[in-house]
Amino acid sequence: MSQTDASNSAWAVGARVAAAVLGGYAISSAWVVLCGAMSQARVEAVVGGMQSSWLWYVAAVIWAFSPASPRRIWIVMSILILVMLAGAAALLYLKGL
Repeated sequence: MSQTDASNSAWAVGARVAAAVLGGYAISSAWVVLCGAMSQARVEAVVGGMQSSWLWYVAAVIWAFSPASPRRIWIVMSILILVMLAGAAALLYLKGL
């Protein structure tokens, strides 16, 4: 194994770990925000979102170490986060908040 292969491998592992930790946290946080925007009973919706957010986090961690390229993982996670936050913003706008 050459030094560039080892360097590329280290960067790929680092990108996957960062995607698992940071991306998983961001996705689960975006889910909680979306849940809070979905219901009039905001406290119950946020608590329900927090209780179910671990599913998103675990899915993100598992997918971060899938055979997909780190670039694809980051792109899809970013799109998912943006879609969740845009949905929450749209719901809050429609409610007039």
